[in-house]
This record gives sequence, structure tokens and C-alpha cells, in this order.
Amino acid sequence: MKVQRADVYWNYAATFMRMASAVIILPLILRLLPSEEVGLWTVMIGLNSMIYMLDFGFFKTFSRAVTYVYSGATSLQREGFTPVEPGSQISFPLLKGLLKAMSRFYGLMSLLFLLLLFTGGIWYIEHLLEGFTGDILMARWAWFSYGILLCYQFFTYYYDAALVGRGMIKRSRQIIVFSQTIHIIVSSVLLLSGVGLISMVIGQTCATLINRYLARRAFYDNETRNKLSDVKATDWREIIRNLFNTAYKTGLAGLSWVFANRMLSLIGALYIPLTVMASYGISKQLADITLTLAIVWFGAYYPKLTGEQIRKSTHEVKRIYIKAQLIAVAIFISAAIAIIVAGAPLLKLIGSSTPLLGKTLLILLFFATMLEALTELATSVLLSRNEVPHYKAQSITAVVILLLLFGSLHFTNAGVVLLIAVPFVAQLAYQHWKWSMKLYKEMEIKLSDYSAGIKSIYKSLPIFNN
Repeated sequence: MKVQRADVYWNYAATFMRMASAVIILPLILRLLPSEEVGLWTVMIGLNSMIYMLDFGFFKTFSRAVTYVYSGATSLQREGFTPVEPGSQISFPLLKGLLKAMSRFYGLMSLLFLLLLFTGGIWYIEHLLEGFTGDILMARWAWFSYGILLCYQFFTYYYDAALVGRGMIKRSRQIIVFSQTIHIIVSSVLLLSGVGLISMVIGQTCATLINRYLARRAFYDNETRNKLSDVKATDWREIIRNLFNTAYKTGLAGLSWVFANRMLSLIGALYIPLTVMASYGISKQLADITLTLAIVWFGAYYPKLTGEQIRKSTHEVKRIYIKAQLIAVAIFISAAIAIIVAGAPLLKLIGSSTPLLGKTLLILLFFATMLEALTELATSVLLSRNEVPHYKAQSITAVVILLLLFGSLHFTNAGVVLLIAVPFVAQLAYQHWKWSMKLYKEMEIKLSDYSAGIKSIYKSLPIFNN
């Protein structure tokens, strides 16, 4: 599976458009919405965490399985893989069965998410709106509309996994750029028209519908449809059973990331005023954007790395991993300095009523997020082998974070600092060093490899290409 420069460029363009959604829409949100509604929107974004929990690791597992199939695999193992020769043909019966397994799984999980939304979600939003001084009816409409949108997103979640797994990174990212443009235009126009909180929900709904339609058309091209129609699918139930062994471990490992990242605003909102949560939420959103930007290059090359794993090309896997680390650290340091130095003046310039966190907390937040990025790179390399050795440790970390966070928020008045410090300390105790060290030992990574990586990045920059 070959990754071209165009794939990387479009991956950056897609990430830029995701960032543009924040850069363009966020100032409008801060300027036009009161702090209470900004805080509520931050909590609604945290609702995405439910998707990661219900997915339970299947997204990455499905995407990796698609890469295996397009690399020539004729079966999917419960753990590990059977190496294949370069140039092996695609097994369309296996691909058809895999696609059926994906649609059946996400259909069932989306129904479960809808049930949770109209049971526990009702209790949660009513508790959150106690003492709310804004338009309560509009807040409820925004909450449940956004929940239904997430349900549809979850039902069609596998389209992007199929595209990326197939290696159609350029097309996938072009679709994201177009749909995010629609999101920015619709949301901005509605916000400026005074529609309020639900503007972002409407904009994201339009973008999602367009994204899913184009993604489906891109994957199911004429050749693929004809090939799939002529074969009998491998039993999708058997595929689910085989993939479940890795998926559930990936899901348990993912809980650590969910509780250390996406669930924080949902938990914090139960103990901390929405006006304070607004500052945390905006700062966290900027840190998360930086994390996304830091691993964009790795994301573009991940299908290639997975293909190299199945072909047992350890040297190429090591090269991609080291280069990804260096790029991530460089981007994180640059972006963090820019936000810490210029963030507050820019918010003042646009007349925001919601400030960022203090500089000390911002530094801690960005440092903790950078370590999350490096840990994600290491565990992603491990996952590319169809092995999940880190799931037990990450599951324990998730439980520890949850207990410490609830306990410390309930019994102390430390407030928002706990949303940063508790997950950071819990992750630093084991997760943030264990899996990187495992890869260093297994791939025999040395300082000279990093020196070679720096030279490779230097030469890849067009300005230094000569």
C-alpha cells in the first residue's frame, strides 16, 4: 500500500479544516453566546465520548481488518496475522463479509445509544439545566438533536474506517474538507443570524449527511460493487467472533483515553459551574486540536505501517514510528507556545466573554496532552500487529482516574485543576512510558535512528529539498 505526498497534504488539509471549524466558529460562539451556553456546548461535545465507549475498539479493528484484506489476507485471525506476499489478490468474499459485519455491529450499537439518550440522557440534561438562566427549551432541543445526530454518525461510523483501511486517504480527506466547509458556512451564518446554540448542531448535521453520502459513493465504486455482487460473503458472524478478541481488548484500552480525555467535561460539569467549565472546555479544545494536528502525518501513513507489519518489514515500521514521534513533538511545542503566548490577547481582541485557563494550567494541559499523543503513537504501532498487550493496564488506569476524579471533586474545592492533574498523574505512573519502552526494546531503537529521522524530515521539506 503506497502513500503519496498528496495523501499527506490532503490529510493536513482535512485537519486544517477541522481546526478551521474551531478557529472560525469558536470566536463566534465566544462572542455571541453567553458563558452558560458555551459551557453547555462544551458538555455536548463531551457527549461524543459515549460513541467511543459503545464502539468498544471495533472502529480501529475494522479499519485494520480492511487494510489486511486489501493487502491480500484470505482470513482474519483472532490475534496476530498470517504474513502475505507482496502483490497478493483481494479476497472479495472476505471483504463482503467484513462489510456486513461492520454494518450489523454499528446498527445495533446505534440503537443502544438512542436508548441511552432517551433514558439517562434525560436525567443528565435536566440536572444540568437546574438554575440555567438561558432559553431552556432551546437548550433541550440542542441536546437531543445533537444526540440523534451522534446516533446517525455512529450508525454510519464504518464508512471512514473502510476508506482509510482501503488506503483511499486522499479521497477520505477530500470529503472531510468539503463537509467541514459546509459545517463552517452553515454554523457561522446561523450564529450571525441569532439562531443561538442549535446553530452548531444544524451545521454539523448538514456536514455529516454530505460526508456519509460521499464516503459511501467513494468506497462502493463500480468495480467494487460488481466484484462484491458476484461472490458469496464469508459468514459475518464468524468475522465478528474473530475480531471481537482484539476489539474488546482495544475497547477496554480505549476507556483509559475516554476517561482521561472526553469524559472530563461531563464529569466536571456535575461539580464545577458552567462558566468555569467554559474556560476549561475552550482550553481543552485547543489542546485536543493540537494533538490531532501532531499525529496527522502518522495517520496518513498508518495504513502503510499496518501493511508493512503484515509483510514483516520491521525496518520500515520503525522508520515511520520514529518520524511520527519527531513530527508530533515539534508541532506540539510550536502550537503550545503560540497558544500560551497569543491565546489570551486574541480572545480579548474578538471580545470573548470566556477566557482561557491561566498560563500555568495551560502549560500543564499541553504537556499532558503531548504525552498522550506519544503514547497513542506507541499503542497504535502495537495495534497494527493485531495484538493488544496494553489493554489490562489501560483498563486499570481508567478505573483509577474515574475513582480519583469523582473523589477529589466531591471532597475538595480544587476545581478545574483536578480535571488536568488527576488523569495526567494516573497516566504518567505507567502508561506514558511502558509502551514506548516496549517498542524501543523490540525494534532496537537507538539515538542514531532519531538522528536519521531528523535528517529525513529536514530533506522532505521542499525549501531544503535541494
